[in-house]
Amino acid sequence: MPKDFGAWETVRTWHDRFRADGTWSEIAGLLRRRCAVGGGASPSRRRRSSIHILRQAQDEGVTSGPQAGPRGYDGNKKTKGIKRHVLTCSLGFVLASLVTAANVHDTQAAGLLFDRAARNGWAPERIKVDGIYVGARMEQAAAAHGLDIQVTTRERDAKGFKPLPLRWRIEATFGTLTNRSRRLTRNLEQTPEAAEDAIDIANCHRLLKAYHRTQYYIT
Repeated sequence: MPKDFGAWETVRTWHDRFRADGTWSEIAGLLRRRCAVGGGASPSRRRRSSIHILRQAQDEGVTSGPQAGPRGYDGNKKTKGIKRHVLTCSLGFVLASLVTAANVHDTQAAGLLFDRAARNGWAPERIKVDGIYVGARMEQAAAAHGLDIQVTTRERDAKGFKPLPLRWRIEATFGTLTNRSRRLTRNLEQTPEAAEDAIDIANCHRLLKAYHRTQYYIT
């Protein structure tokens, strides 16, 4: 801990307090609304028709460190650790996050993620997802929030990497957060709540930079 941060016990106390009362999510929500540019860029309770993206990125089955804490084994990605599930706006900023053991299926986490987005004040109409988000659980989660789920898949004859419209932004979100926050390159947290805080704090840093750019161009 840098000396100018003060005693680590004080920092930890405020960190946990902000987690308990939802301060991290509140800060991110306020900054996200401030960073909105254009008519449809800001999802709100008025249910604007901006598209949101939900996807568990290919590389976000995250290996856990040696610390204590829940973890699981993802057979598809051959990863022992956690999964980061993220809902973003069409600009790629995080609206809600959820951390589970790596063996939890993406559709099992989707409903909880939608619930969190609603508690954070976001009410999208459409969500664009990849092909894994299908089935009865996904339909039930979408119906609970009146969501139009739009599945985007690659063309059958597509070769090599080909970014899909809008959906590539979730990949960019994970990449940006991981590259700019070393804390996210590996799971070093003992609880899912602390791991979610790490995502929220990294997202706040990103939003602050975006807000600064917005103010610079306005002035």
